[in-house]
Amino acid sequence: MEKVFFFFCVFSCWIMQITSSDLSAGGSSDVLRVRMGENIILNCSMIGRYEVAWFHLNSEQLNMLISAKKDKTGRRLQIKYNQNRTRLEITADSWVTGVSLTISGVTESDSGLYFCGTNSDAPEMHFDKPIRLEIEDEVTVTERVLMFGGVGLAVFVFFLTTIVAGGIIYHRGWQKGLKASKHGALMDQRSAE
Repeated sequence: MEKVFFFFCVFSCWIMQITSSDLSAGGSSDVLRVRMGENIILNCSMIGRYEVAWFHLNSEQLNMLISAKKDKTGRRLQIKYNQNRTRLEITADSWVTGVSLTISGVTESDSGLYFCGTNSDAPEMHFDKPIRLEIEDEVTVTERVLMFGGVGLAVFVFFLTTIVAGGIIYHRGWQKGLKASKHGALMDQRSAE
């Protein structure tokens, strides 16, 4: 019984590690997990660049969402293209060295990879590290713990039932063997008389 309890404890700890590592993956810089309807901000560096564009890759299709370039003073951004003016907004810091894309009211179609591309005087565009946007289910941490705890409990009950059933079968077999050996010894005694 102690071994079964030890196994259950180890199994429960393992399940909790899987759950916590799954949740902590959302903290990495290239994955952003949000819930439906939330607003998000994606950042991009524009140091030494004069033009910026944000791209979205979803379902094997790459779309340019918004683009802008610095004005003649280099202190403001002029928007050249905006796919959805009601939900997409681009802002820059006071020196236009950092640019942010704000997406309002995230929907399922917003999931995918986001790329920030910047241009300087060279003909090619430079891209920052892509950001993967994932829409989270409405399952909370407590619900996940309860769900995995239920699985652990079911496995524990299964093993406990198997051990109890095995013990009963062993005990009954042992009783039958004892009874058969007593019966055999009694028959041997009678035949010897």
